[in-house]
Amino acid sequence: MGPRADKHDDVYDRQIRLWGADAQKKMSNARVLYINLTGVTCEIMKNLVLAGVAAVVCDSRPYPEAVREMPCSFFHAEDMESAAAGNGSSQCTVAKSVQPKVEELNPLLAGRNSIEERPIAELSDDFFTQFDAIIASRLTVEEAKRISASLQKVEEGKLFIVTDTFGFDGCAHLDFGASHKFRRELGKDKLSDLMSVDPYLSMADMLVVPLESAKGRWDKFVPRILVLHRLLMDYWSSVEKPEFVNFAQDWLAKNKLSTSALSSDVQDCSLDTLAEIAQHPEVSPVCAVLGGILGNEVIKSLTGKGEPANNVMMFSGFDGGCRSFLLKKNDA
Repeated sequence: MGPRADKHDDVYDRQIRLWGADAQKKMSNARVLYINLTGVTCEIMKNLVLAGVAAVVCDSRPYPEAVREMPCSFFHAEDMESAAAGNGSSQCTVAKSVQPKVEELNPLLAGRNSIEERPIAELSDDFFTQFDAIIASRLTVEEAKRISASLQKVEEGKLFIVTDTFGFDGCAHLDFGASHKFRRELGKDKLSDLMSVDPYLSMADMLVVPLESAKGRWDKFVPRILVLHRLLMDYWSSVEKPEFVNFAQDWLAKNKLSTSALSSDVQDCSLDTLAEIAQHPEVSPVCAVLGGILGNEVIKSLTGKGEPANNVMMFSGFDGGCRSFLLKKNDA
């Protein structure tokens, strides 16, 4: 065992004690692709890079305009603008700008982190299949379907998460892959036999489930946070941003939903309020909490230890609760 291996074990000692050496090895050999950095995906990336998981950042958007309001402690827009100015660069991509910060987080990953500055449309389907997990924000439904279809072509299960935060709420769609196997934790040092995600729904199938029918045993109405996420995904993907209130009214009618679907017993969200959230969506504590939760789901996927969240997670900053919701194929 060389000096580098000794340092690796010293740095990750607590994680090895928690997850085991085999799990840490799987994490250290994995690579995660991050598409379009936001507050929540930066929190996930920070947590996983510190845990020894290599990051590949794919974000062709112009820096700093695309992330000027992004709340992230290690990727502060003003600091990065100063760094860019110091390097004589007045304009570059988000991926290029964040690269030095990612490298600083964990020197043991030197040479394993990388960036991709091409737009998603220019990337081949095979590009996405080389990663162990993909975490995306500000993705269009069509882009998500395309990535999902490419991942379905490979035998091994690969995690695909689409997540965003908006105001005090956050939502994530999680696709662990049809062939993903895991062992449920039964107690201290006790694991179940291999299990499959059941029922399983691909990301592409999740995104075509009619929202009007997306209900469950404990949800007599469509979950408000799920409706908000899908509405904002479609709004943010608009090439020319229309007036939000009119867009939302048309979108609700198209999906056979009323404005009451945007409110709950503890939160009344008017279209005017939501219009403001759509323009300035991210709140730092919400990104941090949801990012921590989703980072744990990535670790479950990479190690095969722990029952995964199937297949939507919704976080409410009003009560601090995060719960899962199952989108079902028979609703499609």
